[in-house]
Amino acid sequence: MTRRQKQWLARILAGGLVGLAVLIPLGGLFNDLVNGGLIAMGFHTPFQLVSYDLERLTGSHTLALAVQLLLYFALGAAAGVATLPFADSGPSLVRRSLCHFAATAALLTLTCTLLGWAWSWGAMAVYLVLLAAVYALIWLGRWVGWYAEAEVIREKLGLAPAPSPLKWRETLPYLPFAALLCLILPLALRLLDPADVPLLSGMLYPWLLLPVGTLCSAFSLARRHGFCPLYPPACALLLLVFLPLARLCSNMSDWPLLPIGFCFSLLGAVLGATVRRERSGY
Repeated sequence: MTRRQKQWLARILAGGLVGLAVLIPLGGLFNDLVNGGLIAMGFHTPFQLVSYDLERLTGSHTLALAVQLLLYFALGAAAGVATLPFADSGPSLVRRSLCHFAATAALLTLTCTLLGWAWSWGAMAVYLVLLAAVYALIWLGRWVGWYAEAEVIREKLGLAPAPSPLKWRETLPYLPFAALLCLILPLALRLLDPADVPLLSGMLYPWLLLPVGTLCSAFSLARRHGFCPLYPPACALLLLVFLPLARLCSNMSDWPLLPIGFCFSLLGAVLGATVRRERSGY
């Protein structure tokens, strides 16, 4: 077995185990949420480990549990493989990344269909759009990481240019990530959300995706280049562009997104600059 094959095997096993650890509790809660309508039939439990739809399809509780665990492991393994570089050259990297995304999307579709999580094609479309958004965020994050590594190499070779005013040049590679996080993703979630229960855009995005995304991206930028004062206002400006566009889809009040995005990106910038200063000793 080659070294690369050992790396793939290790990531598959590690990702699969993480997938089991994460998806078993989340899947149990989701099974209970999706099958909540079975209360009147006496099948409702606070935590439904095995999908009722899959158990009815297989005709066996044990077999349904085995299939469900296999699907969880496969999803985790797919995520684990994604942590390895697929190729060294640009065209091969894009081609293999698209193949991996297609395989992951097919596996997610199979899982949601068998477990009864996709009660309609619209619901399945929401899952796939979320997968694509997460994939794009990871892709942009890795691209920023490669760009930063190249900058470190130039710096060690003495080829790095002097810092730009307000570090605008250092901030530029992070702007596509900010645009996806603060403009494109909330618009997509708003279009996918039902008008009566905006779960994705009203709860998931403002309280999880936006604060975590702005905090981590600002932290990464500041850890590599020091405090970059233009990044928090850029996130706020993109959210400000989102506000009137969101009004075309619904009448929700999205003004709290501005302070959330600005404050968490500013916090990430301060924390990243502090870590950089402590590591460099000045």
